[in-house]
Amino acid sequence: MQGKTINSKRIFIHLMKEIEIVDDPDMIKIIVEDTRTKILRLLRFRDMTISEMASILNKNVSTIFRHVKKLEEAGLVKVTGERKVRKVPEKLYGRTVRTIFLAPESFERSAFTKRYREKKTKEIKHALEDIGYRVDDDNYLKDLVNYIDEISLSDLEKVKRDMDWNDLRSLKDILLLLNIPDRKIKEIRRKIYKPKT
Repeated sequence: MQGKTINSKRIFIHLMKEIEIVDDPDMIKIIVEDTRTKILRLLRFRDMTISEMASILNKNVSTIFRHVKKLEEAGLVKVTGERKVRKVPEKLYGRTVRTIFLAPESFERSAFTKRYREKKTKEIKHALEDIGYRVDDDNYLKDLVNYIDEISLSDLEKVKRDMDWNDLRSLKDILLLLNIPDRKIKEIRRKIYKPKT
């Protein structure tokens, strides 16, 4: 890490990789743990100290410290600077990767990642039902989530430019629309639908 001292403040050059596609089940296990997922979400918006994260997440400092260290060991966060909090210097932490996509094929490699995929599928099913759609086949939905995640990842790996998170999500959606065959769209509409009232 490179640093410069300017007016007695330590300033660090903070470079962030744009996209990381993770397919290692052990790494996925680190990322999808609930508290660590929340920490990564917080750090998407700005760099923070351990005490700031603990306050926002309503957790004790030692718990957040332990999770941040695990993320740091995995190369997902790093120290980006220092800030004084009540005259005590605290390290600032930031993400090393702006956007993390989990590769779907890795979800079949361990019981933990299978449970995570099932939890994600259940959340998506409930959200669809909340807005009036019906899903009769949970396994179909799970396979569809895998398919959707997979279809645009190879193109997204080629993106080298600095992109806003929302722009990147839109790009992923466009790639999905460009790559999904018409027959697959018809199948999806048969399996996931809004009942007529």
